[in-house]
Amino acid sequence: MEKLNKKLDILSCKARSDNSLVNLQPWQITGLTDGEGGFYCSILKTGSKNEDKAFRVKLEFKIVQKSHSENILIKIQNYFACGSVVIDNRKTDTKKYHVTALSDIINIIIPHFDKFPCLTSKFLNFSDWKDIAKLMEAKEHLTKEGLEKIREISSKMNTGRPNIDKYNFLSESLGLDSNGIIQTNLPEHWVQTFIDGEGMFYNYIKTEENKVTVDSSMEIAQANHDVLILLAIKQFFNAGYIKPKYNMSSITECLNSRSVNRFIIRDTKVIIDFVNKYPMLTRKQLDFLDWLKIVEIKNKGEHKNPEGIAQILRIKSSMNSKRDEQ
Repeated sequence: MEKLNKKLDILSCKARSDNSLVNLQPWQITGLTDGEGGFYCSILKTGSKNEDKAFRVKLEFKIVQKSHSENILIKIQNYFACGSVVIDNRKTDTKKYHVTALSDIINIIIPHFDKFPCLTSKFLNFSDWKDIAKLMEAKEHLTKEGLEKIREISSKMNTGRPNIDKYNFLSESLGLDSNGIIQTNLPEHWVQTFIDGEGMFYNYIKTEENKVTVDSSMEIAQANHDVLILLAIKQFFNAGYIKPKYNMSSITECLNSRSVNRFIIRDTKVIIDFVNKYPMLTRKQLDFLDWLKIVEIKNKGEHKNPEGIAQILRIKSSMNSKRDEQ
C-alpha cells in the first residue's frame, strides 16, 4: 500500500506539473530565482603559460531543485529557450537549470531580470553579475586590467557582500517608511513561487493532560538581512507574524537578531485561498494537499478522537522531507 501511495504521489505530481506549467509567468521565474536561484562568477586557471590566457571568466545563472521536481526546471528552460538542465549535486539529489553562454546571458537572461527584477538582496548580485557580463561582452576580461576589475566585483558578490548592504538595499527598494510599513506591493506570481522555493507547510501536534492540539501553519525562512521581504509578505497576506519579534526598522536590531528569521501564518483560510488560486508548481503541492487534509480533519473536530489523531499522524509521516524517505 505504501509503495502504491508513493507511486500515486509521483503520478499526481507529474500530471499536475505537465498541465499547470504550460505557460510560466515572468514573475514566477523571478520568484523561483529569489528562492532557489543565483548569479555566479568564477575565475578559473587555464594552465596556460601565456599570462594573458592564464585565467578565464565563467558566468552562470542557475535555479536548483530536488530531482523529483526536475519538471519545473525543464519548463524554465522552455521559457528562456536556452540553457540546460543537468545534475547539480549527487549527494543532495539536486538538479539545476543553468545558463553559461555569454550570448544567452546578454540577450536573454539579463533582459528578463531588468524587466522583472529580483525582490530580495539577490538583485545586488544580479547587478554586479550584469556589470561583469558587459565587461566580457566588451572583451575586457581578456586584459589584465579588465580581469582585475572583474575579480574585484566578483569578490563582493553573494557571501562576500556585507549584510548591512543587503538590508539597506531592501529598505530602499521595498520602500520601508518611518512607521515600519513597506510601500511595495508584491506580485502574486512572485509570492507563489517564492513560497514554492522557501516556504513549508507545517502541522504541530501537542498532547497534554488528555488534550490534543493540532496547529497548522505556513512558514517562510530568510536570513535576517532579508527580513524586510518577510515583512512585505506579511503585508501581502495581511496576516501572520515574524519571529523573532523586534523593531525591523532598526538595522542594528535586525543584524543582531537570529541569523534566520521566520514568517509564520496560522490563518489556514488565507493560506488555502491563496494556494488554491496559485498552486505550488513543484512537488511541494503534494505537501500542501496533505496539509489540507489535516486542516480539514481538525475543522471537523475529528482530531479529538484516537482515530482522527492516528490519521493525522499517518498523513504527517509522509510530508515534506519524510516523503523522500519512503
